Amino acid sequence: MARFGLLRSVFGRVTLSALLVSLASTLVLFLVVERIVETDGRVMLGREVDTDLAGLADIYVSSGEAELRARIADRLAMERGDSEKAYYLLADAAGRRVAGNIDHWPALASEVSEARLIRLPGGDRMFARATLLGPDTRLIVGRSNIRARALQTRLAIAFAIAGAIVALLSLAAGHFAARRLRRRVERINHVFDAVRAGDIGARARATGASDELAELAANTNAMLDQVQRLMEAQRSVSDQTAHEIRTPLMHLDTRILKAMERTGDEGLLRTLGRSRDEIRSVVRLLDSLLDIAGTQALRGDRRGLADVDLSEIADNLADLYGASAEDLGIAFNAMVAPGISFRADPMQITRLLSNLLDNAFKYVPRGGSVLLSLAPGPLIIVQDNGRGIPADARELVFDRYVRLDPSPGSGHGLGLALARAIAERHGLTIHVEDAAPGARFVVQPEMADD
Repeated sequence: MARFGLLRSVFGRVTLSALLVSLASTLVLFLVVERIVETDGRVMLGREVDTDLAGLADIYVSSGEAELRARIADRLAMERGDSEKAYYLLADAAGRRVAGNIDHWPALASEVSEARLIRLPGGDRMFARATLLGPDTRLIVGRSNIRARALQTRLAIAFAIAGAIVALLSLAAGHFAARRLRRRVERINHVFDAVRAGDIGARARATGASDELAELAANTNAMLDQVQRLMEAQRSVSDQTAHEIRTPLMHLDTRILKAMERTGDEGLLRTLGRSRDEIRSVVRLLDSLLDIAGTQALRGDRRGLADVDLSEIADNLADLYGASAEDLGIAFNAMVAPGISFRADPMQITRLLSNLLDNAFKYVPRGGSVLLSLAPGPLIIVQDNGRGIPADARELVFDRYVRLDPSPGSGHGLGLALARAIAERHGLTIHVEDAAPGARFVVQPEMADD
């Protein structure tokens, strides 16, 4: 059975889809949590800043600017235990620093008590609020967001680790699930491979599961049962038809023969003789049609086949046709490699070779030549130097009732059709080439599917 790459296999795509879904879910969850943490951190900073700002504003109102400067200095002198950094700027109406640790007034509107995250010249970020204490006095209170950034970093690391674990678990679970499904599908495909190889009785094994693949296996078995019944019915009908038609024809031939024995009329004898020839022609036509139909019905069915010595069959036919070739004035050559065996029906393979040789001898004039070649593979070639076959007819000659020679007595046009049916039944192909001059028929194994 063909093996597919990761992206071409439906199971591989399902596994990758599960992996991508798990990674995307982890990423979305991280973004949501990060947003919540950032928002809550900003709210907490805002409350802390607003509380500190309100306290300093009360000091300014109750004790004046000098006391406010002292309190700002006290706050800057204290070390915070939570690693956060406090920022203050007491400035005049022009924005010049009076007290605090911020050098320049940032882009904050004190008239509306604006509050937001701002970046200081040194690169630090803080959440700050500005307010107007008096006509000539403005105040900014800010806090760094170090804790929030540290928490976000820890969250990112935690989610990265969790995402990796989830991805590995998803990949492992998807891999094992896909492998189990692949095995079940492969078992069904192996059944079709076995049927193509000739084991028409092959069936998918029941697994005890009750899912779509179990239903597929059951439907596969039901279909193969139906195909087997149809093939057996076809064989039965063919055999019965052959018997029902051939028997009366043979009885008629016997009566004609008896009538010929009882008469001395030359004209009547000639007429009865032609009648017997026509009856035998009809019987041969019937036999050929039944052979073609029966062989086509057995295509891919390897039951009844056995290892045969093709070299021996070819040698026997070479001896037989060699004697006929001398009488016909035709040069017949056989190049048969020894020891070539093949799983086949010996009678059908003999019929295949004899049909090709008969066709070659039929169209080669006296003084011409015919070649029979057998090489490992097997590769069978029957070649003549007769008039050849036109390019537009090289495929048609394998159809039923196609005759390039329309003259009476040239046959029914079924020999090559039967040859193709026999070849296909054995997993072989047959085609004709230009031998320049003449025709070359080539029989060889079918090319395996990629």
